[in-house]
Amino acid sequence: MTPGRGHLEIDAGDGKPTRLLLDGSVIRIGRSRDAELHVPDQHVSKRHAEIRPEDDGFVIVDVGSLAGVFVNGTKTERHKLAPRDTIQLGTTPGVRITFHPATKKVAETASFVATVSRDGGDGLGRLARFFEFSQKLGGGFSLEEVLQDVVDLALDVTRAERGLLALRRDDGSLDLRVARGAGGIKLPVTGLRISDTLVQKTLSTGAPSIIADVNLDADLAMAASIVSLELRSAVTLPLARFEAQRGHDTGAMTTFGLIYLDSRRQHGGLEAFDLGILGRLARDASTVIETARQLREEEERRRIEQEVRMAREVQAALMPEQFRSTPTYEIAGVCVPCHELGGDYVDQFELGDGRMAVVVADVCGKGIAASLLAATLQGALAAEILRGTSLGEAVARVNRVHCRLAPVGKFITMAVVVLAPNGTAAIVNAGHCPILHQNARGGTLLPNAGMALGLDEEASYQESTVQLQPGDSLVLYTDGIVECLGPGNALFDDARLLASVNTHRHAAAPGLLAALVRDLDAFRGDTPTSDDMSVIVVRRR
Repeated sequence: MTPGRGHLEIDAGDGKPTRLLLDGSVIRIGRSRDAELHVPDQHVSKRHAEIRPEDDGFVIVDVGSLAGVFVNGTKTERHKLAPRDTIQLGTTPGVRITFHPATKKVAETASFVATVSRDGGDGLGRLARFFEFSQKLGGGFSLEEVLQDVVDLALDVTRAERGLLALRRDDGSLDLRVARGAGGIKLPVTGLRISDTLVQKTLSTGAPSIIADVNLDADLAMAASIVSLELRSAVTLPLARFEAQRGHDTGAMTTFGLIYLDSRRQHGGLEAFDLGILGRLARDASTVIETARQLREEEERRRIEQEVRMAREVQAALMPEQFRSTPTYEIAGVCVPCHELGGDYVDQFELGDGRMAVVVADVCGKGIAASLLAATLQGALAAEILRGTSLGEAVARVNRVHCRLAPVGKFITMAVVVLAPNGTAAIVNAGHCPILHQNARGGTLLPNAGMALGLDEEASYQESTVQLQPGDSLVLYTDGIVECLGPGNALFDDARLLASVNTHRHAAAPGLLAALVRDLDAFRGDTPTSDDMSVIVVRRR
């Protein structure tokens, strides 16, 4: 095949495909009227795509469209066209373009123009009404105004008595958005009866249904909903969007609603002119509804991203920017959430008289809810630990507060250490990972005898003590460390943690922390993290 040989088959959904000869020049596709392939659909960008000659064939290129270019159901930025490739502009049903390479018999050039010609005053009047509606699609009108105009125009075209537009909810039920009578009369949506038989047929098949005389169809004539409404004619038009399927060459049409019209009088068959307008009307309605849905989803996504970003900033502000050492202890820590908002919590409190408290906690769950619980824990713990009561009683009081305020099942594991200037470390472990005590004889995992916070309001917590000698270290961590996955789904586990800390036991606290993080990253490799990872290292000078 040589450049300039081949054609495009353009199907606008009216059953009358046209052809556009590829003559070796660039074919611009878009809503702009100066495009060689003019597609006046609202979801199509003014400059949407181009078909360019290249080597011995043609390529289609997305030139910055908003809705995207799909070839055989797969979104693409640039695609070398093969015989019978089907091009879709965006995800909304509309014009379908099929590429055909040159054959011995080449069709004559046919330009694509979205106009309809028909003689007769009624036809021209409805055509003018249609173009008036098309202009409204591009204006600053609300979605409800446009949907109302969709139904009014459909009533004009079909001369039906009633019309409505309904959207399908997630549970499959219908949300009646607009109900109109002939002549622009607004009908009450509540209690409106329609033919369930016709509605379900269109929703299940995704095909339009035009019935000029119900009596000519025996099955429909006997349908209970049609009999009770005394219907003689009806029209149902599906509202659909095109959804590309990842990993497949083709996409699928999803019917998300319909336009329904009915009448208790017979008004004759709809002619091809009317059918063409109805099909275009349904596509334009699908476009404007789908565009509104995408805009709402985009606004909601941006709102959530902003809220998460603000929550992350608040969560970061609640945690120490850096851990402070004392004349007796070197202290270093890190908290790395696996998502933008994590459920781990690390902190440090000055208690006076040279005493210092450090805490590591893990809130059940992830995201905003977990970060809010972590913030609540910080406030409650700070208030109780500064009261001057025993560490065990302070944790018990925090547990009672958490049991009363937190949702059922949202428990927290926590390890708290209060450091005294003489090297004594008072410890309470509430269902958390064992604290690692590293001394000259090696590493030991201290038992966790307490219950997690939020499980039993009457739980009590016992305080234990460890005497730290110069050079001794305590390592507090969350389960994201020992449960970190490496190649082959192997766990970093307690043994690797002990080995890493023992190897670097002579380093200062910041150096020991950095070495542990390096060992963890080397073990993990390219395996993505699935949990927050937090560590605090306390080393007696």
